[in-house]
Amino acid sequence: MRDLIRVFWRSLLIQASWSFERMQSLGFSYAIEPVLKKLYPDPGEYESRMRLHLEYFNTQPYLASFILGATVRLEQDRAQGKNPVADIRNIKTSLMAPLGALGDSYFWGALRPFAAITATALLFTGWWWAPLFFLILFNFWHIRLRASVLFWGYVNSGDPVDLMDRYRFTKMAKLFKVLSLSLVGGIAAILPAWSTTFRPLVPLPGLFLAFAGMLLMLLFIVLLRKGGSPVKLMLGLVIVCLGLAFLGVV
Repeated sequence: MRDLIRVFWRSLLIQASWSFERMQSLGFSYAIEPVLKKLYPDPGEYESRMRLHLEYFNTQPYLASFILGATVRLEQDRAQGKNPVADIRNIKTSLMAPLGALGDSYFWGALRPFAAITATALLFTGWWWAPLFFLILFNFWHIRLRASVLFWGYVNSGDPVDLMDRYRFTKMAKLFKVLSLSLVGGIAAILPAWSTTFRPLVPLPGLFLAFAGMLLMLLFIVLLRKGGSPVKLMLGLVIVCLGLAFLGVV
């Protein structure tokens, strides 16, 4: 149990280091390293197993946890002599593409849009902490699921049919999409009656605001060309806007 928890925490960094040749292999190897060290005290055998997991690996990063769980179980069975001929390479390669397509459809095509649209609907009701709600909803759901599928992959040794039967990703994705479309319809209905409270204290001509926006965009382009960090620029703009709002300027 403790080893799987360590693998889970490390799996959150599976995309922290990429290789153009082998994609997520570095992150996968980093996640499973504690287990391999424990299972293979002989340095030569440990190095051999690490080399195997440094081979090409690429799938949806959240559902990679399922493959990690299955790999831990198979490596454990192999080291203990229960299944010395376990074809771990084949398990990984056979699951990568299907889970990649499934995860993209579920997380990027259904869950994330649902969280974003829900937060937008809350924003239209006047709840200005809606962006924080988006982060909480999306991250709570996907992190919980990542942990769950890792342990389930360990239990069933990587059976994809069992995974689909247990989590019903397709059904849940359809549900999220239906809810998202319903919320979009509701937002469209109330859009004409909605008006933001973020307005300049002194009324300004629309042409002036458009010109100011263009100058700000050009400034950002210049800063980016000079090596400015996009993240720092965005955070700086957020801080400036919040400061102006706090001072009552806008």
